[in-house]
Amino acid sequence: MTPLTFQKKMDYQFVDERIRIPVQILNKHGFETFESCQGGEGHCFSEPTIRFFGSEFDCIRAFELLQAHGLCVYETKRVFRKVDIDTTNKKTLLRNKVYWDKPFNEIVFSINSQTGTIFLPSLV
Repeated sequence: MTPLTFQKKMDYQFVDERIRIPVQILNKHGFETFESCQGGEGHCFSEPTIRFFGSEFDCIRAFELLQAHGLCVYETKRVFRKVDIDTTNKKTLLRNKVYWDKPFNEIVFSINSQTGTIFLPSLV
């Protein structure tokens, strides 16, 4: 197993408080997170979610890592998105008006009914 080389110092004050610990766990273990949200009313995701770059294997590895830290992982998925091309950009040589964006991984957490958090009861 080859560790990822991502070692960027991150300022966690801008990460939602209820999702901060799992983001720190992933970053500490070399995952490049790029979007996270604690979910709920007034947030961009309905459930606590973290998005990160990596392979399909990294998606499984992140799932196992977060479960080992006592987090309630609901699902993991590999996301492939189509993105519209800005038609005002004359430099593009693509014939279609849509291209596939870089794939990424997404982890969605569930709220534990006993703790009211994304953590299992034994760790709260």
